[in-house]
Amino acid sequence: MNTIYFDNAATTYPKPDIVYETMDEVARKYGVNAGRGGYFLANKAGILIDETRELLAELVNTFDYKSVIFTPSATIALNSVLFGLDLVKGDNIFYSPFEHNSVLRPLEKLKEKLNINLYEIPFNMETFEYNLDKLEKMYKQHKPSLTVVSHASNVCGLIAPVKGITEISHKYGGKVLIDGAQTLGLLPVDLKEINCDYYVFAGHKNLYGPIGVGGVIVNNENLLEPLIVGGTGSNSEELVMPYEYPGRLEAGSPNIVAIAGLNAGIKWLSKQENILEKERELLKTFLRVIGEYPEINVIGTKDTQRILPVVSCLFEGYTPQDIARLLDQSFNIAVRAGLHCAPKAHKILGTSLNGTIRISLGYFNSEKEILNFGNILDDIYY
Repeated sequence: MNTIYFDNAATTYPKPDIVYETMDEVARKYGVNAGRGGYFLANKAGILIDETRELLAELVNTFDYKSVIFTPSATIALNSVLFGLDLVKGDNIFYSPFEHNSVLRPLEKLKEKLNINLYEIPFNMETFEYNLDKLEKMYKQHKPSLTVVSHASNVCGLIAPVKGITEISHKYGGKVLIDGAQTLGLLPVDLKEINCDYYVFAGHKNLYGPIGVGGVIVNNENLLEPLIVGGTGSNSEELVMPYEYPGRLEAGSPNIVAIAGLNAGIKWLSKQENILEKERELLKTFLRVIGEYPEINVIGTKDTQRILPVVSCLFEGYTPQDIARLLDQSFNIAVRAGLHCAPKAHKILGTSLNGTIRISLGYFNSEKEILNFGNILDDIYY
């Protein structure tokens, strides 16, 4: 039985064939250390990396491809920003209740280290909306140094009003860091319109690249302090990191094979039509199917225009862990159970005890798989 994969919020799977093919070709033909030599193969690898920066810069409509910084993951990109800013004791940091531990744990570390103040962006559970009026009042009382917001929740798919949050934060002098791990490649992102200061991406999610590459797109003129220092292949006579981006934040050998896969994934995406619409149609079908079972409680809004195709739910008579195990072992369906590395999201949703079952759909899912899932629910409950 083929696996029905419903865990695309963790990583999209499978990838387009061209991603696998490109990674294999690059690994075999010029998988060398880019920027560490003047010979043909190293130059070819370097050209591929720069081309990938240009593809990402074009995707988000930013001013300079050199502001696209590659890291091994979105987690490291988030750390690079949070620890690269010139934060000091008493600074006020605001964050959304839907942040991943990739944000929450660095913030907690900064609180311990610098004695910064942390404030949660107000959220209205009745309307399931961010309360920007209350947020502005909080900014007036506590001048923001930084606001961190997940563009969309990895737990319930809720899309944040990032443009509105950025406008208010900038009004009071605060910078804005957006975690776009769940969104870039699926939602349209225009950094000239959003005007945030830093936008983090994950190559292996909706950009359909491999695990092993992520990054941050810097959208201002300020220089971050390097989180990691070391060789860059440039300015080797200096014992400090290069002044300019991207070398300033890119110590160590670049993962040329993963970047090649990301390059192929972005090019593949550019040739697809209406991916977001397709996935939202799948989401509507999924919500309709599970809506026929009163034993299943969807956590969060069912408004498909306000969420990504990510649904958290509870199954009557089962813990999330039990139903995930049953679906995997008996029906070969891959879902995610637990807190999804986002404990504050589950706290505000009232699901902190065991978390939820998360079903997250992707481009390569089909309506047939969702209907098959409905048949399995018949087996479980009737």
